[in-house]
Amino acid sequence: MDQLISYFVAGTALLLAFLIFANINPVSTRVNKWFGCFILCIFLIQFNDLLEKTEFMKTRMFINDFLGITDFIVAPVFYFSVIYFIQPDKKWRRKDNFHFGFAFVMLVLLLLSLLIEVKHPPTAADKKNAAIILTVFNLFFCVQVIPYCISAYRKIAAYQKNLFLYTSNTATINLKWLQKVVICILIITGLWLIDNVFKLAKNNPLFDHIASLIYLIGIFYIAYYSLKQKEISELNQQEKKEIDVIIKENSGVESNQKKRISDIDLQETKSVLMDVMINKRPFLDPELSLFKLASQLDISSHQLSYVINKGFNENFYQFVNRYRIEEAKKMIQDPNMQHLSIIGIAFEVGFNSKTVFNTTFKKSTGLTPSEFKKVNLVLA
Repeated sequence: MDQLISYFVAGTALLLAFLIFANINPVSTRVNKWFGCFILCIFLIQFNDLLEKTEFMKTRMFINDFLGITDFIVAPVFYFSVIYFIQPDKKWRRKDNFHFGFAFVMLVLLLLSLLIEVKHPPTAADKKNAAIILTVFNLFFCVQVIPYCISAYRKIAAYQKNLFLYTSNTATINLKWLQKVVICILIITGLWLIDNVFKLAKNNPLFDHIASLIYLIGIFYIAYYSLKQKEISELNQQEKKEIDVIIKENSGVESNQKKRISDIDLQETKSVLMDVMINKRPFLDPELSLFKLASQLDISSHQLSYVINKGFNENFYQFVNRYRIEEAKKMIQDPNMQHLSIIGIAFEVGFNSKTVFNTTFKKSTGLTPSEFKKVNLVLA
């Protein structure tokens, strides 16, 4: 049973790696390369595990040790996959090579070991020492994965938070699924760590089955969401610079935030903004961004962000979706709009996700759109 699950995991990983490298659903060339390499690493780790489990090779050979180096590559490869999801245009720096330094040292030692002639068969002491060394390396692998996962999780969380500052729809560029992948990797690493310390798989086959099943579920989850992920459009250089400034200002202490316009100008711009939102209804555009709205008001994105934050005490995402919800409430109550379904209304007012619409609507009104519609039908 355990070997069957391992075959499924290895086969699925290999197929997924091929699909990502084939660029069937492009996100970015560099993302595809890094994420494809991460999935390929999973395949190689599982393949090496299968070689040992099935006893295809009677003794541990060079191929096992060579494939074992993948253990020390998979964590940094996954980390850089996350980085390129968040920053598709990131430039490679020399210091980034140090992430793979330990794997390189291991490769050199492995190649040097081939030059050393073993004149006698390994003794019991040699085998015992080899087992200890293998356990140490396995523990090092687990310890290495954890900080990479924590760092990746934090970067995704920061990315998700910053999206609300400049976009009104996050459904197509949401990377929450990657956070769940990080959690899945941490769970698997935890199981490996427990197994290495307490040797549970050796004494309890059920533990090995459960670990393999979690591995299988994890790879199917990654396969589904990585192929579902839509293209993340890159921002131009000017927009990136403006976003960096906006992020720094919003992450600082409120009292230390730079005052971009006077209080009088703030109130005037606030009035103009409200007039534009009511009369021109730019919020109906599903792809409305801070930059698009700023261009309609003929002000900079920094100023618009400041006006929304200080004038309305909201971020851009909250500000735009508040108008969308108000428009949705009017449409639900309008007798002439009864032919539209709830999802139809969601799309009409600028949402491109039913889940986001329902969540935002309930947060604003305390009712789901369907409940709100029933209440108003009763009152009518």
